[in-house]
Amino acid sequence: MKHFEFFPKIDYSNEKSVNIMVRGKIRDAILANVALYYKYTIEDSDRPDILANKYYGNSNHTWAIFYANEIFDPRFDWPLNSSQFYSYIKAKYGSVQKTQNLLDEPHHYLLDDTFVIDKTTYLDNSIEQARKQKISVYQHEWNLNEAKRDIKIVDVVYLRQLTNELENLFKS
Repeated sequence: MKHFEFFPKIDYSNEKSVNIMVRGKIRDAILANVALYYKYTIEDSDRPDILANKYYGNSNHTWAIFYANEIFDPRFDWPLNSSQFYSYIKAKYGSVQKTQNLLDEPHHYLLDDTFVIDKTTYLDNSIEQARKQKISVYQHEWNLNEAKRDIKIVDVVYLRQLTNELENLFKS
């Protein structure tokens, strides 16, 4: 990836290597100013390189999307598409039959869509049923994946500024 050219170099096994453990953080002021970026919801078919090409005219700027959203490992920080999600669930929980059971198996319970409660409280009939909710293992995994879909894409006008900031961070 092109952005690694800004990263400091270290001696590793008698060779100069990129220190990928160094991370920069975009200034809070940039992401606090909504005029400087687009809010974007990742679709099933979206990939970081395609979005970079679409918004910045070059897939080499994929780093800008990762940087603005503090995505350190795209394998885990980028949402899975439907097919990948199904494969992930199947690999994590076992067979297709086991996966079907995840729709019913509770992961946790909520009160008023906010507070995590135990099973005893969930089954307590003195609490109005409309206030309680069972979140299945499948729904929990789905929610975790879907929470990754809303990202920020820095406006192309500010891409040079972002690049300069990254260079300056790693010069320090």
